[in-house]
Amino acid sequence: MSAPGIAVIGGIDTHTDMHQAAVIDSVGRHLDTQSFETTAAGSAQLLVWLRARGDAIAVGMEDAGAYGA
Repeated sequence: MSAPGIAVIGGIDTHTDMHQAAVIDSVGRHLDTQSFETTAAGSAQLLVWLRARGDAIAVGMEDAGAYGA
């Protein structure tokens, strides 16, 4: 886990029941990967998880027109 103040980038691969999220630091080092349910509570947990790893400067979401909507 990175300390706050570290710039991180999140990526989310969307699916029907679970979303797979990954976070890297600003130089591309993989920091963590985690799955979250596709519910409001799961989305809130994902956001808390991402923010705990550093200052999110960007987040990319695959399939934002379907499962990621």
